[in-house]
Amino acid sequence: MGLSRQEVNLRRLLAKCELMVKNNQKEDERFGKYVNSLEDMLQEVRSTYESSNNETLQNYQKRITAIKIAVGISLNQFEMENDSQLTRNELLGVRHRNITKPNVGEGDLDSVINYHEERQKKITDDMVSIAKTLKEQSQLANTIIKKDTEVVGRATQLTEQNFDKLGVESVKLTEHSKKAWKCWMWVLLVIVMVVFINMVLFMKVMKKRQ
Repeated sequence: MGLSRQEVNLRRLLAKCELMVKNNQKEDERFGKYVNSLEDMLQEVRSTYESSNNETLQNYQKRITAIKIAVGISLNQFEMENDSQLTRNELLGVRHRNITKPNVGEGDLDSVINYHEERQKKITDDMVSIAKTLKEQSQLANTIIKKDTEVVGRATQLTEQNFDKLGVESVKLTEHSKKAWKCWMWVLLVIVMVVFINMVLFMKVMKKRQ
């Protein structure tokens, strides 16, 4: 039996969405509409199958779920239960796969997984680079702070030394001022004594002439 027109459209839209995920076009605003269309198409295609557990339908559902995970769209309860059931079936060997028939969605799912692994690796590398940069900046800041602290310490020490020298010089100046004052006092006393003696002698001389 050939594929219905709706199933052909579903396959085309699935391939287009998977190609957009592979080309890192997740930010495309059309993705939401595409995913809604995929879900509607899948419901219509499911109604054409006799059993909802058909392997082809499960493969379609698995590919849609992988696209939603890659884009970051939250899964509904049915998808989570269905994905969990598929995982259990694969682990228990319940699903019987045809070895000669290629799995249409397996390569695309691997691409999604590889994309997430590469993205995780890039995020890890970025975090390591940021941590390294922060460490270098921290070391540089510590070096600058240490140098500034040393400069401030030397300036403080120099200020204290200058203050001590200023105190010593002030004491010397005070002592020198005292000595100078005493010296001038003795000079004035000598001058007064000389003037006094000259006056006395002058008065005696004048008396003798009279």
